[in-house]
Amino acid sequence: MADNRNESSYARTKFSTTDLNQLRHQLDTWRQSQSGYRRLPEALWTSAAAVAATHGVGYVARSLRLDYNKLKRQVPQHPNSSALVSTPAFVELPLQTSGPLASTVCRIELSDLTGARMTVDLPYDPTAVVGLAQAFWRRG
Repeated sequence: MADNRNESSYARTKFSTTDLNQLRHQLDTWRQSQSGYRRLPEALWTSAAAVAATHGVGYVARSLRLDYNKLKRQVPQHPNSSALVSTPAFVELPLQTSGPLASTVCRIELSDLTGARMTVDLPYDPTAVVGLAQAFWRRG
């Protein structure tokens, strides 16, 4: 009877969906409270999937000692992830109307959803800037 109460209280627990260390601690606590084989609460899989969506399935599966394939199935898949990467949320290309553009240096700062960042100083050329941004966001 105590196992049922313990199991149901964890089923109602709100697991962390942003902090991997906190989720690992919650999972370890849940595992220590169980005797024998018990399925992980669905709320825990949902939280792990949310963390995996930002940190990567392999990394989260190893960190939490979860089945990689099951976790991968839990992570929501974007139907067209290349469309998400190729359409940045913000791009500003200031146009200067006076002075020679070739001598103007511009700083390009790019980042993506994984947290990768790139900063480049180069002569102003809108075609080169757009090409660089597209190459950065489409890599990998």
